[in-house]
Parts: sequence; structure tokens; C-alpha cells
Amino acid sequence: MIPKYIRISASLLAIDFNNEEVLDKALADIEKNGANFVHLDVMDGKFVKNKTFDHTFVDKLRDKTNLMLDVHLMVENPEAVIEKYAKAGADIITVHFEACKDIEKTLKQIKSLNCIAGVAINPKTPALKIRDLLGKGIVDVVVVMGVNPGASGQKFIPGSAEKIAEIRDMDKNVFIEIDGGVTIKNAKILRLVGANIIISGATIFQSKNMKKTIKQLKGKAFMNNLMDHFKK
Repeated sequence: MIPKYIRISASLLAIDFNNEEVLDKALADIEKNGANFVHLDVMDGKFVKNKTFDHTFVDKLRDKTNLMLDVHLMVENPEAVIEKYAKAGADIITVHFEACKDIEKTLKQIKSLNCIAGVAINPKTPALKIRDLLGKGIVDVVVVMGVNPGASGQKFIPGSAEKIAEIRDMDKNVFIEIDGGVTIKNAKILRLVGANIIISGATIFQSKNMKKTIKQLKGKAFMNNLMDHFKK
């Protein structure tokens, strides 16, 4: 059965996260207006050109919000730093298929630290590359990149929705996140083809009515606690 629950992961990449006042307001706003996760793009300046923050920022956020922390590691050799992010309070840890030497071992490492394990694939990586990982009990979330990783505000890459549908056909129960280029307009088709966690930055934070925007991104179906699903 395809999971119908729609979650929203609000990406802090769209704000000035180094400004404490801006950060605190953003966290309060998304929690108040219906977001479910805080999406944290960790960039090391190697796997992608840009650089953002490390595990110390995640640790700081853990004391600032009750929302689940959705950590997306856009880094080389993620296996070397996963434990730091788990200890910092990450609820979901996603690594890139393209960055891992042994993706199965890395996903098992994440799960051993009692975190939800995610694997992300870049726009140029075919969905078939992860087919053998699905159904093994080591992938909780697949993150489909709708843009090239590294910067906020990019336009959605055509074909990303088809990739979601392909993954959903491979696994009816895995959670699928779509990351990058999501708008209210394309969110509807993304939900229909199988995405049930929507990552959004600019669409949320540039909205004049955040609560309404988050409701529109979710559609009609949603669940109060995703963590309960993984604890069953």
C-alpha cells in the first residue's frame, strides 16, 4: 500500500541561518504553521561547491525546536561523520548514493544509531541504481533530487516526477522525499506519483501566508507523527 501521509520538511537553506534572530523566527514560524521537519542541508564544499554548517549547528537546533531534524548530508565520506550528527540530535540522516563507498554499510550504520535512514539520488542517477537496496529493511526514505544539489531556489528538473513514480513502483511502502524546485503547482503531481515528504524552502519562506502554503503543499492527507510509523 502506498503511504498517503504527506509531511513537509522546511529547508533552512532558503533563509539567512547564520542570523540568530532570523533563525529563531523561522523555526517558530514553521512549527506554528504546520511543518513537520526542519530540513538541514549539510554541505562540505567538496561533494558540492557550497559550504553550510556541521553537526554543531544541528546540536544548537535540537534545543530550539520540537520538530524532527531532517539532516541531508551532501558531503564526501559521510560514514565518517554520521555518528556526530546522530549524537547532535538528528532524527533522519540522509546520505547520497553517489558519495558512499559502501551504501548498504552506511545505511546500516545510520539505523544502528536509532536514526531514520535515507538515501538521496542526484538528477543524473537512474532510479534503477537503488533498486537492489529497497526491500532490505535498510532504506526508510528515498530522497529524489529535483534540482542539482548545492543551492536553493533552482528550477525543477523535468523527469524528476517520473523518477518518483519509478521508485514508487519498485517499493510501495518506502517514504519518498522530493528535494528542490517544489512549488504549490507541481506539488500536486508529485504527491500523485508517490512523494509523501515534500522538502520546500523558498516556497515556504517567501510565502505571504505560510500556514496556507504549507497546507497547499500537503494536500488533504497528513499524519501527526511520522516517527510513530517507524516505531511500529
